[in-house]
Amino acid sequence: MNLRHLGIEPKRYIRFILLPSLAAAIAAYLFAIIYVPRLGLGLFSILFYSLPIFIFLPALLYPKIIEVRFRNDIENNIHFYITHLGVLSISEIDRKEMMKILSERKEYKALAEETRKIYLLMAKWKISLAQACRFIAKRTPSKLFADFLDRMAHEIDSGEDFKVFIKREQKVVMEDFATLYNGKLYSVDIFKEIYVSIILSLSFFAAFGIIMPFLTGLNVMFVMYLIVIFFFIAEIGVIVYLKAVAPQDPLWQTSGEYTSVDRKLYRLFALSMVVFLVVFTALLFANYVYGLISLPFSFIMALSITPLLIPGIAAKKEEKMIKDKDKNAPSFFMSLGASASARGGNILETLKYLTAHDFGALTEDVRALYKRLKTRINKRRAWEKFAISTNSNLIYRFTDMFVEAINLGTDPIDAAEIISENFITINNLRARRSQSASSFIGIAYGVIVGIAFALYISFGVVESMNSLYSSLQIAGEVVGAILHTVPPEDLSVLSNLITLLLMAHAIMATFAIKIIDGGRFMAGLIHTVGMSWVAAISGYASQMAIKSLLGLGGI
Repeated sequence: MNLRHLGIEPKRYIRFILLPSLAAAIAAYLFAIIYVPRLGLGLFSILFYSLPIFIFLPALLYPKIIEVRFRNDIENNIHFYITHLGVLSISEIDRKEMMKILSERKEYKALAEETRKIYLLMAKWKISLAQACRFIAKRTPSKLFADFLDRMAHEIDSGEDFKVFIKREQKVVMEDFATLYNGKLYSVDIFKEIYVSIILSLSFFAAFGIIMPFLTGLNVMFVMYLIVIFFFIAEIGVIVYLKAVAPQDPLWQTSGEYTSVDRKLYRLFALSMVVFLVVFTALLFANYVYGLISLPFSFIMALSITPLLIPGIAAKKEEKMIKDKDKNAPSFFMSLGASASARGGNILETLKYLTAHDFGALTEDVRALYKRLKTRINKRRAWEKFAISTNSNLIYRFTDMFVEAINLGTDPIDAAEIISENFITINNLRARRSQSASSFIGIAYGVIVGIAFALYISFGVVESMNSLYSSLQIAGEVVGAILHTVPPEDLSVLSNLITLLLMAHAIMATFAIKIIDGGRFMAGLIHTVGMSWVAAISGYASQMAIKSLLGLGGI
């Protein structure tokens, strides 16, 4: 792969990335071999010895990381790109102007950059479109895009009508995109099994780590901090992996403009956070300062974050509304295109007619669009407001293409046909994605039960046996040599750390769920609260069960 094509200057890469990271890795290695043996960390010293690798490896792989990011940008936007190219191709503009329009669309990211190179080859170097396509096809990191460019170059040289070719390519490219999309979902499904194995293995490692100080005399807090670090690394790894393999297909519109729905949700979130802080503070004082109640810390946390259900439920409701609008959008575009074409391209009269029709969740947005267009103040802005107010990314992107095509003189029915067919294809892919996210939700709840069970069972054993050994009437020298006990204050901190660890896992699992389904984290707060309660109840039940089994307390 040509580094310059990715925007990487080889000399600058070596001078400012590779060599500095190599120097830092050598310094870290020297530090490890000199100072780590003095710390007496035993097996955990491997972490410090492996630090130079973690410093140098990202710099070494930097070109590959950029290439993968470049390829993902192309493949995540190819469905919008081919649709936009389709509606532009049936207008009356020439091919060079078409490339210029696409290259100016920043939302296409790497695709816009590749198209800009094609345009510059045509405009500055006076190369034909076919030659420019072949030149970029040899250098682009995406095989999907390269194949499309090769086909386009071949068809242009053979003299086939460009409009016919691009219309045929809609199906070809969308099928390739669907294969790619389903492949990513398959990778997510495979990862679910790996995710369960990783997290449950870590939980049993953590359970052993909690018991180990009781058996060996190690500092329990030091071991617990290491457990937290391992969990943190694993959770971050899960998020990074899912971000890399899951389809980048956001549900919410990406214009960057706040809607009334956004403002409402952020107000609800801010209010719920205030309530969370008030409830958390009140419960802490009532439980630990004044002794008015006696609640485990896990239940205090679960009760405190329960108000986050309010923005969570509201955001979940809005996401369902967006999905309903996406289901009705293809029929709206087809009705609008067919009716406008029959009326000689009169969009306003067509919308007036369509306001009497039922488009489900999209009906009120269509009526609002007609009212804005009727004022004749700013037609372009009226369409933008319509697309943004639906909060749907698909409607936002496809509406922009439709309006641009109409302004360029395209027959509305031709543009609507291309957009609606591709819209339906993406809706079908999203249905499969929703099923994958639903199954992961069940896995996430099952995993947090397993973690809570393993950690609290271990903590219950340590707490019970610590209490038993502390009560034995044996000389302190004998106890210190044979039986290891943990100070009560360390046990209290240990219990709170377990609760915070489970809370952090619930938050990270929520992020994972929303990465898979393409929604916002705020809509996943329902699962954060739900998993917190599941963890609290599972942990309490585990502690009571182990105390009962050991005969050191009853339920």
